[in-house]
Order: sequence, then C-alpha cells, then structure tokens
Amino acid sequence: MSGLSQWFHDLWRKSFAVHPRRKPKASRDGAAVRALVDPFIQMLEVLKLRPDGGVGRVRAVSLADFRQAVGDKWPRLADKVSIIVDRLIRARLGEANLFRRVDEETWLLLFPKVSPEQARALTVAVVQDISRHLLGEGCVGGTRPLALAAHVDAAQLAATDPRHYARVLRQAVDEARSLFDDRGNGLAEDGQGHIRERLWGERPASRRRPQAEWEPILRRLARPDPDEPWKGVGPIPSDAKLTLLWRPTWVAQSQAIAAYCARVARVDHPGDPPLEGSMAYPDGDPATAETIDRFVSAAAVRDLMRSGPDGGCAIIPLTWASLVGDHRAELAFPFADIPADMRRQRLKVEICRIPDSVTAEQAQNVVAGMRHLCGEVLLRLRLSSPLLRQVNCLGEAKVGLDLSELRDDQRMADDRLLDVLDLLQVSAGQAGVGCYVWSARRRKVVGGVVDGGFDMVNGPGLMRDVARPSMVVPAPKDRFVV
Repeated sequence: MSGLSQWFHDLWRKSFAVHPRRKPKASRDGAAVRALVDPFIQMLEVLKLRPDGGVGRVRAVSLADFRQAVGDKWPRLADKVSIIVDRLIRARLGEANLFRRVDEETWLLLFPKVSPEQARALTVAVVQDISRHLLGEGCVGGTRPLALAAHVDAAQLAATDPRHYARVLRQAVDEARSLFDDRGNGLAEDGQGHIRERLWGERPASRRRPQAEWEPILRRLARPDPDEPWKGVGPIPSDAKLTLLWRPTWVAQSQAIAAYCARVARVDHPGDPPLEGSMAYPDGDPATAETIDRFVSAAAVRDLMRSGPDGGCAIIPLTWASLVGDHRAELAFPFADIPADMRRQRLKVEICRIPDSVTAEQAQNVVAGMRHLCGEVLLRLRLSSPLLRQVNCLGEAKVGLDLSELRDDQRMADDRLLDVLDLLQVSAGQAGVGCYVWSARRRKVVGGVVDGGFDMVNGPGLMRDVARPSMVVPAPKDRFVV
C-alpha cells in the first residue's frame, strides 16, 4: 500500500471507528443525571434529614421465602407475582407514598406522608394481602409467614448506591426473619422503631379462637319465632317522609374518619318518632324495601356527588329483598351518574337485612353482581346468621354486625360483647376478609373494636350523624384505645 493510501486508511479508521471506551463514560454521566432526578433518592435524602432520622418510614417487603418454597416454579411465576404484588401495594399505599421493586423478590416502600405507626400498619396490611393472594388462607395464624417485611435505616439506604439497594434490603429482611420462630411469632418493636417488630400482624395466640366456637352461639340464638326489633314495623304510607343522614365511620387503613355510612330515617306521620336504619324496613315486605332503597340510592348518590373531590368514601346500604327482587335494576340507575374512578375509590355498597336462610352460594352470587357498581361490597350479617361460620365463602366481601339490630335477648355486657366481636374478627381474619361494626354506643366498645383489629367502626360512641358526607378527618388509633 502506498504512503498516500496508508495515510487515507488511517484517517478513515480514526474518524469512523467505534470507540468502546466512550460508552461507559456516557453511561456513568447518565446514571449521575438519573440520580439527581430519581424521586426515591430525593425522598431518602429528605427522610434522613428529618429530626427523627426517618425512623419507621422506610420499609422492605420480601418474597425470598416464598421463592424458596416454590422452588423450580419461580421462573414461571416471577412475572405474575410481580404484577400481583405491585397491584396490592399500590392499592394500600395510594398516591401519597412511594414504592419500587428492587429485584425479583424485594420491594422498597417509603412513607413520607404518614406517621411511623401508620407506615407499620400499612406494611402489615401489604404483607397480609400478598400472603393471602399468593399463599392461601392456610398461611394465616399458625405457620411461619413466607412474605416478610422489615424496617430499613433511612440514612444507611441513602448512603448506598441504588444498584446495591437489594443487598441492604436483604440484610434487613434476614434480620427480621431471625426474629420469627417456626410458628411465625416475633418480638415487639423497640423504642426507636427498629427491626425488633412483629410485622406479620397476627393477634396473640392466646386471643385466637377457632371458628367452631360460633356453634354454641348460633344454637343459643336460634329461636322458632324470634322477636326481631323491626317485627312491629308496618308498610310505609304513601305520605311518609324519608330523610338521609350520614354516620361518620373510622377506617383502620388510614386511621381517620374516612368513610360515611348512609342511614335512612322514616317518619310515617307528623309527630311520630323516626324509624332509623334497619328499623325503617318492615319484615317480609319487599315492596316497602324497594321504595326505601330507591330513595336511599338516589339521595346517597346526590350527596356523594356534592361532597367534593376531597370527601370520604360513601357507604350505601341496600336490603337483600331489593337486590334479589324483580326491580333491582332500578337501584343501579343513580350509580350511572358517578364517574367510574369515583365509584371505584369512594363508593361502597353494603348488603343488609340478609335473612338467616340465605346460603353462602346465594350471598356470593349477589356480591358478584354488585361488584361492577362500586369499589367494595360489604355484608351486614345478624348475630344469628349461619353465614358467620362461612365467611370464607362469601366472595371476599367485608362482613360486619350492626349492634342496633340485636334482639333484646342478644344484648350483653360490654366485656361479653367484645368477646363475641373478637370472635368475628378472628373468623374474618382466618378467611382473609375484613370486618366492621356499626352502631357502637359506648366509648369502651369503640376502643375495643379499634384495638381489636376491625377495619371500620361507627356509632354514637364515635361521632354523631351529619347531614352529608364530609372530608377525611385524621383520627389516630390511640385516641380511642384506653
């Protein structure tokens, strides 16, 4: 090759050849830029600079034990598990807090907007949701949990390269795992909110009762001609007056008055005392039930639409007789005025006045039919209902009791009542569903229900009724628990 040709060849090679060493430099620069705008890195810096150092506000959720348990099936399950876990975490955390999948089996949760106690409660709820969806109900109470959570030091994580987050989180989870024995029991949280905590969220074994204990209660309450509170209520007159009130409801997930339960009041004649709630419905009169429920449905939707974007959830009770009747479609017409997002996020439908003769299959079918109308379905049972033994067969609906519906022979002292309510909570927990209590009149009962792990509670012992759904009002748990 001539000198001119060699010079031209060298020039071409220098000008157009790919230089592999330039790419890593660009990559490092890109990583630095991403670090500056990464919301997780920014939030970790904010948390570690808090006066408390962000204690309790950084959490890890791990499925390492679940991955080990499924063994060779993990590669086939990993993507599906990731989708499920992301959905469950997003449903619990909402938009106020942050989460990120760090690796195939570990998630990082940041809680800048809630207290450390609320962060812990939300993490417990996340772990339980994941366990119930992935592992079934056999994992609840009695076996070592395969979904674990742990507290992570904010300063330590902030000082770690994001590429190495997984190592720090695994170390925290390993420490948490060492605190559980083979039955899933753990130690108490220390004063600094560190890993010395029992994040599985189960209640102490001494308070857990088997579902079979419902049997003597149900046998005792079974009566051939029960004297129900509403037995003397007659059909509704054409000129009766109906109004709608709203009962503020405490919600455990947000530790706030975050829901409002509609409560109808019926006055048949001027000067008559109002018949409220279930008392407004006569027994064995589907025509009256449909009339009242059409009013409740329309008035409740109207009040919800007027409550503004920052209002709490609305709980609309509808009777079993109306929902299985020929005109049930009329109840759904007002719901069409509610935007789909609002229905999913701020509307719950409660099925009430369920006869004791209803089977679990029938209840599940009605629950399934209501799901497209709202974000959640509730089932209000009576203390004599055999469905209390079958809460795991009711379509994942929350189950609850209204204390105003108790017969005279079912009324009991507060301590005995709390024992019965504790049995409801344990049965619901074993079935993987939530539970609630309405019409708690005394502060002691409200405190016992709040402390007992119930999802929701309302009644005169909590707050008096209001004219329409209002805003969400923070109400920490320790405000009610003595």
